[in-house]
Amino acid sequence: MPMRPELRRRALQLVASLVCAALCAGCGEVHALTKPGPPRPLTVAIGGQPSALYASLYTAAADGDFRLGALAVSITQPPSALGALESGAAGVAVVSEPALLAARAAGAALVAIGALVRQPLDGLVSLSTRPVTGATGLTGATIAVSPTALAGAEMMSVLAADPVGGVHWAATAGSLAAALTSGRAQATLGGPWPLEAAQLALRHHPASVLEVQQAGVPTYTGLAVVVRLREAHYDGPLLRAFLQSLSRGERAVAADPAAAAATLAKVNPRLSAALERAVLRETLPIAAPAAASEPFGFQSPAAWQTFGNWMTAHRLLPPTAPNSGDAMDDEFLPGQGE
Repeated sequence: MPMRPELRRRALQLVASLVCAALCAGCGEVHALTKPGPPRPLTVAIGGQPSALYASLYTAAADGDFRLGALAVSITQPPSALGALESGAAGVAVVSEPALLAARAAGAALVAIGALVRQPLDGLVSLSTRPVTGATGLTGATIAVSPTALAGAEMMSVLAADPVGGVHWAATAGSLAAALTSGRAQATLGGPWPLEAAQLALRHHPASVLEVQQAGVPTYTGLAVVVRLREAHYDGPLLRAFLQSLSRGERAVAADPAAAAATLAKVNPRLSAALERAVLRETLPIAAPAAASEPFGFQSPAAWQTFGNWMTAHRLLPPTAPNSGDAMDDEFLPGQGE
């Protein structure tokens, strides 16, 4: 009796899987299969200027890791990274989890496939001479807060976690670090705190940081790798190749932060290599996997759901917003999915 077509396909898939496993035996990582031919172009839009926050991305580009994945990656800084992604001007965007959840609530068909920085970049920054270690340390203090709805909601959560009196906080434009060193504020909130802490350290003002997830705000992904849903459905090989290459970039940054800082200084001559090295000292621990069993870029759907609920409670998302736990997909990470 001839083999049914669907069984024949499964048999062929099994043989292909065994061949791939044999070829990769001992290599310690899963390699995305790519078709022979010229590298596929892929534009990545980031939500800020080149800096140590995006070190893995720029290091992977400089070291040729994307070429190994048969990708021709270009990195851009449009006015809106998510806007560039939705319009098709970019195939990948790197933005925060709150920004993605807000975009999905507005109808954007987008999903996060990995974390570039797995923890929040917001935190209460104070000078080490008068460190803030909790809400009780804010009694009588003036707090300079970034003028965003997210930072305001975070401030309310910090105070609610340990109610105190006599706290004055106000939205502050410009340099939050300058508000500290000038004495206008005893703490700041809104970050990114790794940059603030590094700037203060280089100015001989050692800083103390109380990260928001330690002060009453649910944890969230500081920088997520985001794609359109249709690419997540139909372009898995490209996304796996991209994340595999990005993982190699992350390992290179961890192995030689000084080289990564030098790469960034070449990309953006306005950057100080010394400052980027200082920022990397802060960001490497919150970019690396939290556990040895987790691949680079790992995210927790339960954590996304919890944070989405927090955003809804603080009216940052409407009650009709899509389920936040569905806003991420880990199947394209190295060692995950097919």
